[in-house]
Amino acid sequence: DLVLSLCAFAVQLAAVHLVDSHYCTDPGKFISVLCTSLATMLHVELPHVNVLSKMDLIEQYGKLAFNLDYYTEVLDLSYLVDHLASDPFFRNYRRLNEKLVEVIEDYSLVSFVPLNVQDKESMRQVMQAVDKANGYSFGDQEHRNLEALMSAAVGADFHFTSTLAVQEKYVQSQDKAVEEEVMDL
Repeated sequence: DLVLSLCAFAVQLAAVHLVDSHYCTDPGKFISVLCTSLATMLHVELPHVNVLSKMDLIEQYGKLAFNLDYYTEVLDLSYLVDHLASDPFFRNYRRLNEKLVEVIEDYSLVSFVPLNVQDKESMRQVMQAVDKANGYSFGDQEHRNLEALMSAAVGADFHFTSTLAVQEKYVQSQDKAVEEEVMDL
């Protein structure tokens, strides 16, 4: 009986890769983080969740060049390479960066879930992402309706509204940045 009960116990594991969000403020470091995340995802053969941590400190090290959803969804990275071209150090490595970005986009696996450990909603979203990666979709606490079932089956989780809420909470709006740039001129 003891052997049978031990065999029935299964453990579901998932890899959670934490990345400090301040790497988003430097395009070169962000490309490096994307390469590291992709390599980790390919070498660690587990379900994988990438997390941008310390969202409350995201702009402490500098301004973001793009909206937060650009970094969480890892959208068209050619804009990031173009942004790197303005830096004299990276100008010589443009082709290398283009090839690295091409590899990241070809795999199309990397995305991030924003996290601030002092925000319950943020913690809940990360826990849901890990649960989904493990194959756990519905428990006693979750609502069981057709929309939730189809969303889990198709993988149609749209986090745009949650990312927008995080951006509004922690990132200074781009309009203010433009106004500041005009005042600087």
